[in-house]
Amino acid sequence: MENQVNRENYFFFIYTLVLLFIVLLGFAPSLFLRFAFETPPIPLYLHLHGVILTGWFIWLVAQAWLIRIKKPILHRKLGYFAATYGLAVLMGSLMASLNSVSRGLGIGATLDTNMADINPAMGAGITYLVFISDVVWANIIAVSTFAILLCSAVIFRAQSEVHKRLILIATVSILEPALARISRIEILGGEQGPFIHSALLMLLAAIIIYDLVTLKKVHKATLVAIIFAITLNRLGSMIAGSEFGLAFIRSLA
Repeated sequence: MENQVNRENYFFFIYTLVLLFIVLLGFAPSLFLRFAFETPPIPLYLHLHGVILTGWFIWLVAQAWLIRIKKPILHRKLGYFAATYGLAVLMGSLMASLNSVSRGLGIGATLDTNMADINPAMGAGITYLVFISDVVWANIIAVSTFAILLCSAVIFRAQSEVHKRLILIATVSILEPALARISRIEILGGEQGPFIHSALLMLLAAIIIYDLVTLKKVHKATLVAIIFAITLNRLGSMIAGSEFGLAFIRSLA
């Protein structure tokens, strides 16, 4: 039993490191290594959003490490900080998402501009309106998923196996912006290609495979959280392309 617990703690620790690496890689050109990539200036609130979001992933690694080295009391003490910090992640993400429409228009785009004229790696053959609607609604749904799963993880904090899985899947749900930036690497096909969704599915599949290997079944928390996250993600895509979704984006413009 102890070996299984140690194996699980090790798996989740490595998993959090992978998530942090994805964030650091994705936002290196636009945030962490701006000086090396000659990136255009960004508003202060985007710097703040980047710091808050990165802080969450660093906190997650630290929490997983404390469990790995058998410091559960300190882990629980720091865990009380999670709900408050999760609210900051939610607010920061919404702030960045809802302002993204006007930012795009502020640099010369219009809602009818073809994305190929802005950045082919971000999209081609679709208008800025369609593109930014996908982005905004995906982010709104992602942070909603994050908030609900995080609250569930707090509620089930006494059930370690449930708590860990809910926290990880909640965090995967807000990873798409980082993956979107990685997808702009030429060989990965851009944001309209399969990379983003494939990467997200692989991350979720890793937890399923771990469950099958160690538990001989998919843990109920894994199954429920993944189905919930994917269902909301599909709902977000439907809303983004609907007249309601597009009208909301026009109102932000």
